[in-house]
Parts: sequence; structure tokens; C-alpha cells
Amino acid sequence: MEIEIDEDGNYRDENGRTYVRCKADMANPFYIDVTESRIETEWKRTKCGIDLGRFNLPSVIIQAAKKYLMFKLVSVTPRVLPELSRSLSYLEQTWDDSWTDFSSISLEVLLRIVLDAKSGEVEFRKFYKYCAIQELAGADEVYALELEEIKLRTFNPLAIILEWHETRGAMTNAEQELVRQAMMNGKASESTAVNTARLFTWIMFETLKRPSQLEGMLKDALWVPDPFSNNQQYFLRIPKVKFQIGEIPELWPITGELAKAIQDYSTVPCVHAAQVKSNRLLITLRGGKNPKFGRAIKNWCSRLGLISPRTHKPLVLTPYRIRHSGATQMAAQGASSDEIQYILEHESVEASKAYIDCLASEFCPLLERVNRKLGGIFSELNGLFFVGAIGEKNSGLPILIPAVQQPAIVGGCGKNGFCGQHPFFNCYNGCRYFIAWRDADHQKSLTYLEGELARWGAAEGGKERSKVVKDLERVYQAVKDVVCRIDNGD
Repeated sequence: MEIEIDEDGNYRDENGRTYVRCKADMANPFYIDVTESRIETEWKRTKCGIDLGRFNLPSVIIQAAKKYLMFKLVSVTPRVLPELSRSLSYLEQTWDDSWTDFSSISLEVLLRIVLDAKSGEVEFRKFYKYCAIQELAGADEVYALELEEIKLRTFNPLAIILEWHETRGAMTNAEQELVRQAMMNGKASESTAVNTARLFTWIMFETLKRPSQLEGMLKDALWVPDPFSNNQQYFLRIPKVKFQIGEIPELWPITGELAKAIQDYSTVPCVHAAQVKSNRLLITLRGGKNPKFGRAIKNWCSRLGLISPRTHKPLVLTPYRIRHSGATQMAAQGASSDEIQYILEHESVEASKAYIDCLASEFCPLLERVNRKLGGIFSELNGLFFVGAIGEKNSGLPILIPAVQQPAIVGGCGKNGFCGQHPFFNCYNGCRYFIAWRDADHQKSLTYLEGELARWGAAEGGKERSKVVKDLERVYQAVKDVVCRIDNGD
């Protein structure tokens, strides 16, 4: 079957059927047939589908739902299909025969639909907002904004954070040290599965990313700007998931010890073969099944027999505990909720605020600082603009733009020895050791920062600007200062 783009920009095959090219998995985009009212596909060995023809709703609503799905499926996972199906099911139950489209529904009724729904309420709000923006089915933009403002009930996962749950909440300093010693000291006789689980744990501790992000890392995710430098830097290209899916993978710094462990892992013959076959950095030898690395690290910890100094019981280790622990440590050292949101990549800043609130609990353990582990990405910026030097290419340890398809080196670090600051943000803004290369493309830095400012500005929803945005603006001004100096002949 051959699928091509027609003159209207739609994907069609030789029989005239219409498809959406889904890029939920950036490494392996796939096509979803959206010709009929029934849309079905498979995602991670699970069937996902919706039958738009079964809903007793006005045709204008069904047509809008079809357009919404074709728009969403380009960048999100097919799980949106059953989610919207649940939304439309509840809408069908509440629909009055006298209503012609959304314009017939008052704001009060809309709010009741969202608040009373047992499932699918989040997807309904997204669907309604899309209709309002696209002027479909009589949806109202003002109503869409009102729907966005209401807070939906949740299963209260924040209680785990606020109450310092002993097996699901943040780990104490002593508990983390137990895990750290085990993950950094692998045994020569360990199996491939154990090696993978240990590396997965180690990467989680250093990046605090979601399990699905680490599972999606491509086999060449480890990136070294200058392999021949005496002071090498190491980064992992980590893909986006959930609401950020479809965005370009971002570069996150890791330690040299972890990078060496990853390189050793990739030289194991069976691992290398599996990496080539799956195009993934972390692999499973379970015959093509989906990786369950989250379960694997729990089993790995259990087999090691680690005993919690806090509970005197077997330590429970999960990806979510690792993320909770890292975020709580950030809050303990004074990070704002916006900064925690940036690292954990939460959709809402509300979830990040819980880590700050939990510090008021009388059960709060003493936690160590994690600024060194996180590369000092949110250390206090000193309020200065560019105070480094303009120099020639290949001066100092390379400094690169953190998130671009083809990472661009914009300067070098003239400091000898270890630097705990984030390589890029703190370099431009106030570091006297930074050498901005005269022939580098600093416009790419401005473009990257403009994109970050736009993303964070939209995320804030018109509220007071966060510290993250203010810091980004200072870095942006510092880059402009570099461009201006170069233009003036410095």
C-alpha cells in the first residue's frame, strides 16, 4: 500500500482512503485510517478506537469530533480515541433533543456536564476548546476559558507527597544513599536485565524524567559535543511524552560516570544487537514485548534486599518515588514551583506546588541538596548580563544550545576543572569564564530562547510571570548583548 500527500495536504492511498500520520512515536511514525466513522489502531499492544457513528448526537458535533481527532492524532497517542469516546458517551446521555449544537447549551449546563462526568471530562474540555478556536459546532471561546478555569477532582495523588508516604512518597537521604551505592556499583556477573534495570534507575536519578521518556530514548541518545576534549561533557537526548509529545527531544546533562556506564552497556554484544533491532538505548530481551522498566527496577531493588533505615522493612523503589524525591529536594533548596515543573515537565504548575507545601509537614526528613546532581540548572542567576569574552572558535570546553535538532555549539568554557552551572543558560548570563565564539550562530540561541519564552508564557495562562520566565528573559538579553558586541567588532 502506498500512501501519498494529495494537493490538499491529506494522506491518501491508491483507493482514496484518508490517513493521519501519527508521530506519537517520533522514531517510528505510523498511519491511522480515518476514512470511516469507526477509527481503530493499536498502541503499545493495546487496541484503541472510537465509533463516531454510534453516538446519538447532532451531525455537526460528530463532524467536529472527527476534525478534532484528525488534528490530535498527528501528535498525541491513539489513547485519545477511547478518551473522546467516553466524553461523547456522557455528552450523549445529557444531550437534550432541543439542542442543535453547543450554542444551545448555557455555561451553567456546560459546567455541570464537566463536573458531573465520571470520566472523559478532561478530554471534553480539550474538545470544546478546539471547537471554540476553530469556530465549530457553535462552541464559545468565553465558555471554553471558563471551563479551563474550573478545577476537577482527582484521585488525590498529592496526598502521597504531602503526607510523606513511607513506600510511595519521597525517600529520605539515607534511603537514597542505599540506592545510589547499588546503582553505581554494578557486578561483573550481573545479567543484561539487571544491568538495564540498574542503568534505568541511575538515569532516573540524574534526570528525574518519566519512565516512558527513558523507554523512548533512541540508541544514539547519548551525545558528546567533543569526543576528543580532555574535559568532556555528556548529554542524553530525551523525548517528550504526554502533552508535549511531538516536540523535539531535549538534551539533558549527565555525569561522566553514568555516560561511561551507558557506553559499557552498549558494547555488550546481545545489548548492541537488540539496540540495533529496536533502535532504543535501553533494551529488553523478552522477545519483542513492551519494556516494563518501572517494574524491573522495583524487582531489582527487591532482589538486592535493601532495607529502609526509615521503616526497617524492604525498601520500595519505583520511578515515581525517584521523581518525588528529586522534586522534594529541589523544593527543600528553594526551587519555585515553576522550576520544579520545568524539570519534571508537568502540564500544570499545581502539581509542582505540592512539593513545596510538603516541606511544612512535621514528618519532613532532612534532605540533601541536589543542585550538583541537576547541573545547577536553577542556581540563582546573578542579575548580570554577558560578562564573558568574545573569542575565536575552538576556545574552551564546548557550550551548546540544549534543544535543537542539530545541536549547535555557540562558545566555550575557559574554566579549568569542574563547573556545576548549567552549560548554556548560566554561561551567557553572568559567567566570566564563558567565551562566546565570534563565528558561532548566536541567532540560534535567540530562536531557542524565544521558543522557550513562548512555551512558558502560554503555560502561565496570563498569571504573574514566573521566575523561570524572568530568568529566560535575562538570558535572552545576554545573548542579544553578545550579538551586539560581535556586530560592533568586539
